[in-house]
Amino acid sequence: MHRIFLGLAVTNGSLLVASYVVGLISMGEVRGPGIKDHWHTIHFLLGLLTTLTTLLVHSIVYTYFLGTGKWVKEVVRAYRMPDWVEAQAKKNKKKAFRFEFSCMVLIAITAWGGAPSDTRGYNPIWHLFFSSFTLAYNFAAFAVEYVVIVAQARLLLEVKARADQQRLELYGAEPTANPPELKSSQP
Repeated sequence: MHRIFLGLAVTNGSLLVASYVVGLISMGEVRGPGIKDHWHTIHFLLGLLTTLTTLLVHSIVYTYFLGTGKWVKEVVRAYRMPDWVEAQAKKNKKKAFRFEFSCMVLIAITAWGGAPSDTRGYNPIWHLFFSSFTLAYNFAAFAVEYVVIVAQARLLLEVKARADQQRLELYGAEPTANPPELKSSQP
């Protein structure tokens, strides 16, 4: 998962930066009736794509911790492992959840703030403030989420190794996937 997350984080981070830069460029664009504002349109569409991508990336991370947490819980119960294993999985999930949820809320606030500033309903400096904060917070969240994803992956490997060891002790070696063929006595 950590490799997949890196690709998603780089893609999302690039979109966040591109949307921010195009937004800065579009702030200097003259707008009004009958004036074509190309940078504004590009910023609007790029911002929409960025919003959806940010929601997708953090939702995938949330789903990852939800699924792996349930798996750890079941394995701990089935193999009677120590309680600290499940507690660590919950702790990892809790660490990541703060950032996942916060990033989703921040990107929504930024997008909602862009709508009234687009129609000149309020000062666009607020949209700029929220987008700056959202950009910085997402990059910090990517770093924290990556560290927690790596910790969860290590925990999953440990749980799997313990379960495999217990199965080996109980049932012995697993049969090979391709048993050797029997030699026939007939030619």
